[in-house]
Amino acid sequence: MRVQMSIATTDNVSQAMWAMLLAIWHHNQSHPQPIRIVACPGLGTATGQVPFERAAKQMALAYKNFWHPPDSISWPYAITRQNAIGAGGD
Repeated sequence: MRVQMSIATTDNVSQAMWAMLLAIWHHNQSHPQPIRIVACPGLGTATGQVPFERAAKQMALAYKNFWHPPDSISWPYAITRQNAIGAGGD
């Protein structure tokens, strides 16, 4: 976070988790010693004031969507995915 503020009603946790997974994936594509284990705290749960349950849900969905992307994206799929994340941004 650039500054301390509540991100409880945003999808920032999902976006941060996705960015972390993408950075690890890029690292593993170009380095001989890949990252195999990652310890990740509850993103946004401290100064971001995201409830633990919401943070865990957003992190899990980002993980699932990163490793198992859909073959195609339709409006119903996009709406279902957005509703599952449960936040729309600030």
